[in-house]
Amino acid sequence: MASKEIPFYNVDGAVGPGCPNKRTDVMLVQFFLRRIYYNSVKQYKPDGPPVEVTGICDDRTKAWILFFQKELTSTGNNVLVDGRVDPGKQGQLSAISRTGYTIEGLNVQHAKRYRKDHDYLERSPEIPAELRSELQQYEPKPVLAPPGSYR
Repeated sequence: MASKEIPFYNVDGAVGPGCPNKRTDVMLVQFFLRRIYYNSVKQYKPDGPPVEVTGICDDRTKAWILFFQKELTSTGNNVLVDGRVDPGKQGQLSAISRTGYTIEGLNVQHAKRYRKDHDYLERSPEIPAELRSELQQYEPKPVLAPPGSYR
């Protein structure tokens, strides 16, 4: 049967208060939050200006993560409202909290709104160069058959 695995973007380390906050991990979270809320027609948005994609986990980013988690839980999704975005596995619950991963929620909400872009974020002109470079490591390389092998 033909199939395609939907791209799932993940963080290497947690993002949020007291977390490693690796620069490109923070950028990915900020990028998703910005596009989900400010480049869309979502009715409810965090107060104030949009989050900037800087790679720095500042108070604005932390507030947006909490807002997103609260919105997910208000719509019946089972995520821990702790202000953190932890590395996760698609379709699995956290072994500790037995809740879904915020990173999966970010992927799902972004993919719903930006299907074509979501599948190939590394090609998007909106992605900061530093994050694009890191994501390109995971872009599949074409496999070509040797010349003359199909006759």
